[in-house]
Amino acid sequence: MHSSAQEIYRCYDELGPIQVMDDGHKRYLAFGTDDEQSCQLIHQPHLLQHEYTRAILLSLLMVTPKHITVIGTGGGTLLTCLHHILPECQLQGVELRSKVARIAYNYFQLPKNDLIKLHIGDGFVYLNEVETTTDLIIADMYLAEGIDQQQLSTKFIAASFKRLNQGGWLVLNYWLDHKLETHLAQALQQTFDQVYMCDTGGGNWVIFAGKVDINKEIIQLENIKSLSKAAGFSLNHFLKRLVVLA
Repeated sequence: MHSSAQEIYRCYDELGPIQVMDDGHKRYLAFGTDDEQSCQLIHQPHLLQHEYTRAILLSLLMVTPKHITVIGTGGGTLLTCLHHILPECQLQGVELRSKVARIAYNYFQLPKNDLIKLHIGDGFVYLNEVETTTDLIIADMYLAEGIDQQQLSTKFIAASFKRLNQGGWLVLNYWLDHKLETHLAQALQQTFDQVYMCDTGGGNWVIFAGKVDINKEIIQLENIKSLSKAAGFSLNHFLKRLVVLA
């Protein structure tokens, strides 16, 4: 977060403070800490700013989704980007905190569109209770103190697998520390057909787990130029960092 950023809004809920900061160029969401939960260019709201969110877009080389579920929406920047790239795709956001969802609309330009829906509630409960299936699940469940521990559980991985259509992918944003937790790697490898991981270079470790036919070509390299153009940045940097989970 830039040192010149000034607080323009603050509210509280049962989990603590929620802040919106602004430096005139970028807008930031924070949960009462120095860590940015979301960052957005004010005049280009669809252009992703965090390295890990940019890496997440590699999933669009693995599947052409008609329905995407984003769990942990924060300021809604990823939803805004996905809607820009895939304007016909149905987007389902799941956000634990209702005031965070309201801020996404009021301060982060999350589009009000029939193809973008927000559910307020716990992400793990949502996966277990909803009947709708999806082509892509992106899990980015973080609180002020760090990652929501449910995202580190084998039950979360199993629930995500059940909710995915055949050919679908689960994308998990972890801090680099979590790559050492062997139970996560084992659960992903035992549950999914293909698992990739990407060290984003910014302190995050993005995992891609596919419910796919491993005999087919998975990475659609012919789409990288058009996807990079739509996203506003080159995906080659992250594609080079993508490796199969050994």
